[in-house]
Amino acid sequence: MKKNFFILTFITIFFLYACLGNIIDNENDQFYPKIPEELNNETIMQAFYWEMGTGDYLKNYPEEEKLWRLLAQKAPELSEVGITALWLPPANKAMNGIYDVGYATYDLCDLGEFNQKGTIRTKYGTKKELESAIAALHDEGIKVYYDAVLNHRMGADRTEKVRLSSQSPDKPNEEISAWTVFNFPGRNNKYSEMKWNWQHFDSVDENLFEGKSWDWTFYMDNDYLMGADVDYENLEVQKDVTDWGKWIINDIDFDGFRLDAAKHIDYRFINSWIDDIQNNTDKDVFFVGEAWIEDVSELARFLDTVDNEDLKVFDFPLRSFFVDMIDGADLRNLEYVGLINIDGYKDKAVTFVDNHDTNRDEDEKAGILRRKYQSYAYILTREHGTPVVFWKDYYIWGMKEELDKLLLARKYFAYGPGYEVDNNDEDVYSYVRAGLPDVEGDGLVLMISDGESRKITTKSINSRQPNTTFYDFTGHIAERVTTDESGYGDFKVIMSENEGWSVWVPLVE
Repeated sequence: MKKNFFILTFITIFFLYACLGNIIDNENDQFYPKIPEELNNETIMQAFYWEMGTGDYLKNYPEEEKLWRLLAQKAPELSEVGITALWLPPANKAMNGIYDVGYATYDLCDLGEFNQKGTIRTKYGTKKELESAIAALHDEGIKVYYDAVLNHRMGADRTEKVRLSSQSPDKPNEEISAWTVFNFPGRNNKYSEMKWNWQHFDSVDENLFEGKSWDWTFYMDNDYLMGADVDYENLEVQKDVTDWGKWIINDIDFDGFRLDAAKHIDYRFINSWIDDIQNNTDKDVFFVGEAWIEDVSELARFLDTVDNEDLKVFDFPLRSFFVDMIDGADLRNLEYVGLINIDGYKDKAVTFVDNHDTNRDEDEKAGILRRKYQSYAYILTREHGTPVVFWKDYYIWGMKEELDKLLLARKYFAYGPGYEVDNNDEDVYSYVRAGLPDVEGDGLVLMISDGESRKITTKSINSRQPNTTFYDFTGHIAERVTTDESGYGDFKVIMSENEGWSVWVPLVE
């Protein structure tokens, strides 16, 4: 009897504790503001990195070898923290089959469906797995963006004789054997009947073909990048690549594109390609160009040159300042740096801290090693720009726990007009989001430091929310701050590389 009594008592206590836990969880949920769905912040995750599925990464993270399946599994947790879109790696068959990250484009129409380059699947999986992943992500409200590598082709099926232009730097007017014949034998004309030959390209290895000229790229004297350089003045090429883009959006069900090496592609084609795709779908397609230009005026000029209102670009000038922050920089400049702070271009900026190019083992590109959370805090709380979180930072470098706090701060609190703070200094930067007028409990005060003393710095800041109690959503500062009737409060941040960021949000009880 005693044994049964103790068992019954234990079960009862466990049940009551579980119920109490659920009540507490539900009570905590009320502290998150109710943001209208149409106003939810957009946040992208780059869902791959250069070394994914290779070497020690494959040993330590074997699930990444089947990325499309993994993304379907991760969809609920990513949606929960506020990820609204995934930037996928190039999903088409590339020159080196399953060993290729995807940037050596072979066949855009083979998404892991045909036996080409020694494999049916790509490095990331099969076409069927890709489509299943897209469906699972869409079920969780997450959009999916395709990494379109359109500048060049590599891994041709055979060579052909081609005469070079007199302008070719190596062998003017000579005849060479060029790897320019792409027959795609495994696909057997499915999705596209076009076969590629030298007439569809301008050059290989910077050797311009006879009768060809460089396309109208942003830097016309620096058109060539790699492989067989695609000729976008060729009408057959224009039609084939445009038809492919429509197919990716309307049939495969992607929601947007990242345009690789955009400054090497004919800007007239980029403009018309975007319009043709946007005008042939019911979706509001997302387009971001990778134009690696670190001078902000030049990056703005690139956008002006393409002249398409739907095109955004990665904010490389802002990322350059994050590099400067590694060893200390004047944080007052965060008010001015990057495309994100240029009037007329602020919403054209896609902001990031690191990506597959800036953090890469084989090239000894270490990326941003210090004050990385400060950089993420900046892009994730900003009024303008679309921020990107890097998979390698989130899942591989162990930043998930702290990044989740910043992601949730963006999802629930980073709303309303943004205001610079007038008492920023060299070592502490602050920024205010005033909140939405009809939403209770949103808005925030961001503070970033680059100090090392571990002392706490206090700043009197106008939160734009009078008589409101705030708490540090990151948990770095334990005490609360209550603002006066004008909205001012004494907000704090730790002078520390490891804890030098605080996001103060309203406490709603």
